[in-house]
Amino acid sequence: MSEVAAVDSARLFGWLAALFAAPPNRELVADHRGGAAIPWLDLLAADPDCAEAVVELRAVLAAARDDDAATAQLGIGYGRLFEGIGGPNTVPPYESAHRGDGRLFQAPVSEMEALLAAHDLSVSVTVAEPADHLAIELALMARFVAADDPDRAVLAARLAGWIPTFASRCIAADTTGFWAAAARILVVAVARECPTQPGRTQQEAHG
Repeated sequence: MSEVAAVDSARLFGWLAALFAAPPNRELVADHRGGAAIPWLDLLAADPDCAEAVVELRAVLAAARDDDAATAQLGIGYGRLFEGIGGPNTVPPYESAHRGDGRLFQAPVSEMEALLAAHDLSVSVTVAEPADHLAIELALMARFVAADDPDRAVLAARLAGWIPTFASRCIAADTTGFWAAAARILVVAVARECPTQPGRTQQEAHG
């Protein structure tokens, strides 16, 4: 088991939650291009299951002229990929979109609200997203892993039920390469938490 899997699983889910939550702001971009996030990326790069994806993510960031240019590029890319600007190539970051008939605001929303409520949590009124948004589920997973909460396995199985489909679509549609790389790491993180569930390895996710 790698160092990331053994020691930093909670941090890994928290990091992924931040990447998928919203268009990256300049601070996040600067941290990943040459600031505070570099040691974390180095740690991830030492993990054989994540190394190739980290190289891809870093290459996207390094290709930009400067932090402002990278922030603008990723902002446009996020909008196209996740917020509907990409039309038919949009990949909604909601569990409902990747289960059942693919309609939004279906059962996964109320199920996640119930899981949050069971832990005296709820989606903040400042977050204009339903409870089945990927970033919300990943942030809760980070919390469960850190506390080794019994519901860790419950949420891991839930993620394993839709993340492979989401990641495959994200990898196919992402024109920046940034979230495609993050999606490959996401597949690894979920598979480690729920190894008995059907899923895809990073290599398989390349298609």
